[in-house]
Amino acid sequence: MVQLGVLLAIGAVVWFLAERANELFAISVRDGRAMVVRGRVPPALLEDLAMVVGEAKVARGSIRALRAAEHARLAMRGIDDGPAQRLRNIFGIHPLRQLSAAPLAADRNLGQILGIAWLAWFLSDLTRR
Repeated sequence: MVQLGVLLAIGAVVWFLAERANELFAISVRDGRAMVVRGRVPPALLEDLAMVVGEAKVARGSIRALRAAEHARLAMRGIDDGPAQRLRNIFGIHPLRQLSAAPLAADRNLGQILGIAWLAWFLSDLTRR
């Protein structure tokens, strides 16, 4: 029984790492605001994405950029079809090399450094007060 538990734990860790291996960035959306949780995003792209989710008043969602062979694609959760298409259109004008060469944000909190969205939002809200 213990061996099965250990195998399941190892499998979960491998799955978790494989899931993030091709991820360029992850953005969490709350109440129409966007925050980079993991990775690097060109500032102009982040501004455009934040504008779309703000106009659409997205309550909760996520936007992930995933690397494929010659390009990147967006995977989204919690975002309706109309705003999602606008996000894909905006994302499509940024080449993969520009995404890979984006600067790392200097003012990241502990949640962003660890890549944990709920902690990043919690710490962000604490500093805003």
